[in-house]
Amino acid sequence: MSTAKKALYAAVGAGDLALEQARSLPKRVTTLPTQLRSSAGDIRELPTKAASLPGEARQRVRTAYKTTSTRVEKLTAKPRKRATKQFTDLAKRGEKLVKKVQRSGPTKRAIEQTKAARSRVKAAATSVRKAAKADATAVGAAAETVVEQTG
Repeated sequence: MSTAKKALYAAVGAGDLALEQARSLPKRVTTLPTQLRSSAGDIRELPTKAASLPGEARQRVRTAYKTTSTRVEKLTAKPRKRATKQFTDLAKRGEKLVKKVQRSGPTKRAIEQTKAARSRVKAAATSVRKAAKADATAVGAAAETVVEQTG
């Protein structure tokens, strides 16, 4: 499968997934008040935690700086693989949806109607071209007749 086609299928699959997730949104919204109540205690402790952050932050930055490249690679390996897998899954999902639409009755009828219309347009163009040629010939013959009669 080409990269462009895979990207298109992934976009279609992502749209389908977004629609599926949107359908589950009302249920998730109804559980939100309970979740907010359970995290209220954590929010009250924030001022105390914030006061101790400057000293801790300097030490953490020094430590993190020493091990950054190794940790970044280690931390991003799984998410990259997961993102690649999700992209591939979305592409497969999109391809499946596109093929389903392609096989549907309305799509097949639309394709047949398009072919028939294209054929009629081609025939009409041919007829117009022949009529224009015949008109040009008739105008030329009429012009010669006028010239002969007047001259």
